Amino acid sequence: MRNFLRNLVFFSVVLSLAACQSTTTPVQKNNVKRSSNVHNHPQALPQPTRKSSDGIQDVTWQITSVQQKRAKFFSQTPFLTLNSTLQTVQGSTGCNAIYGRYTYNFALQQLDMDIRAGHQSCDGALAQEAELIDAFQRVKRFKLQGNAILLLDQNGQILLQAQKK
Repeated sequence: MRNFLRNLVFFSVVLSLAACQSTTTPVQKNNVKRSSNVHNHPQALPQPTRKSSDGIQDVTWQITSVQQKRAKFFSQTPFLTLNSTLQTVQGSTGCNAIYGRYTYNFALQQLDMDIRAGHQSCDGALAQEAELIDAFQRVKRFKLQGNAILLLDQNGQILLQAQKK
């Protein structure tokens, strides 16, 4: 019985030491993987902001009217920014954040947006938000007028007006 206990203790110590060694090896491998993932996935790093020279992208546009009605302030002023690096839209309805993607052709003055909004509730904001999201989905063209941009539907009707911020 004594030999059995001695062997059991011996194997327990050996297994404990083996377990300690096996946990250090994967940790080292994980560290290597973590650092290689940063290099393999550039989206893990902060994206540099590129300033487009076209005057449309990489500009914060304060929305002044939505379907011929003055845009209202709720928790903030409605705005949007077209990020030329990622082809994404960011902004606010005045109550909720907006986000999405866009395609753009400056030469043909074409702009197509796929935008969604958050779901926070602000008193009286629902009507403007619905009109704003509907207008974004219908935008097909744009027109620059000084420091303003007009976002137009396929028939050239003004859906949104905005000013450079």
